[in-house]
Amino acid sequence: MGQCFESLRENKEDRISLQSQNKVSIQEKVYDNYRNNFTTQMSVVQVEELTQKIDISHFKLLKTLGKGACGKVLLVKKRNNNTQYAMKIVSKEKVKEEYIRTERFILEHIKHPFITKLHYAFQSNSKLYLVMDFCQGGELFFHLRRAYKFSEEQSKFYICEIIVALEYLHKNNILYRDLKPENILICQDGHIKLIDFGLSKILTTIKTRSHSVVGTPEYLAPEIYQDDGQGHDEQCDWWSLGALLYEMLTGTAPFYNVDRTLMFRNRLEKPLDLKPWLSEECKSLLQGLLNNDASQRLDVNQIKSHQFFKDIDWIGVAYKSLEPPIKIEFNGPLDLSNFNRMFVDEPATDSPISFKEGKKIENFSFDEDQP
Repeated sequence: MGQCFESLRENKEDRISLQSQNKVSIQEKVYDNYRNNFTTQMSVVQVEELTQKIDISHFKLLKTLGKGACGKVLLVKKRNNNTQYAMKIVSKEKVKEEYIRTERFILEHIKHPFITKLHYAFQSNSKLYLVMDFCQGGELFFHLRRAYKFSEEQSKFYICEIIVALEYLHKNNILYRDLKPENILICQDGHIKLIDFGLSKILTTIKTRSHSVVGTPEYLAPEIYQDDGQGHDEQCDWWSLGALLYEMLTGTAPFYNVDRTLMFRNRLEKPLDLKPWLSEECKSLLQGLLNNDASQRLDVNQIKSHQFFKDIDWIGVAYKSLEPPIKIEFNGPLDLSNFNRMFVDEPATDSPISFKEGKKIENFSFDEDQP
């Protein structure tokens, strides 16, 4: 739920009107096409007619896990079965309707071991609620900051699982567009899950180009913010993967500068600072991923066959055969030692984000299980 970088520069495809009920928006046409052609390893959620709808009263609010500009995430427990979940609460006044609709739609239809699962979705007059997997290991960001940097072998484990998740998204015509340590969670078994699909893009084909300027500055591919009219495709996610790998290995994002304008300029004009402790295979991979020319950047097949991954069984990765490098010990189901104490110590309520009432997003409610 970190900050995102946006621009007012959007093309016609991105200026979507959700207010007109007489016209079907371009995005809705994409959704319809996506639903009708959902054939690649997707699990379509079967929604039963329920006599009682899920709402906030069906959950006990336990702890605050994190907060952002648009809302927060709580640890909650379902009252009828004591199952723990992470509940994302978003203000309707603070977030673009397109973003939350996209996230809900993707999570409703995606099923993958390295992507968080949506269990319930509902809304009140002022807020939207997404109830997802609770990953007790916390954010990769937390562990990276505590260690400062990872070894190549540690980094390789996380990067391999992320590659498998991104490849799955791309095969289903989805650009992720917000890969960063805060959006990678560590589960109880030490494996990862990607979260936060608000900035993702559903395309008609994976080679369709998008012109939205969204993402997190430190991990943003150059073609996303360059004003050349070319747009971007799935290659933008591989640049972000390179930026993430670089940060894991060095402790900071490539070309980082507190002055964002200077950071973007450095990204285009300065050579990549390849640290002396990196192996030649690792340097080669980073250069291939962080190539500013998207047409020359490594694609998924070149990445998986790269010498850096020569010992990796990619089928085994998908079945979680790799041994997690971080062993996390838990002192019970409410052990939140892998979360920021600043948030965990706050009361777990949904009341602090109080906004204007009356806004309704159509077709948001979704219930997977009976209350």
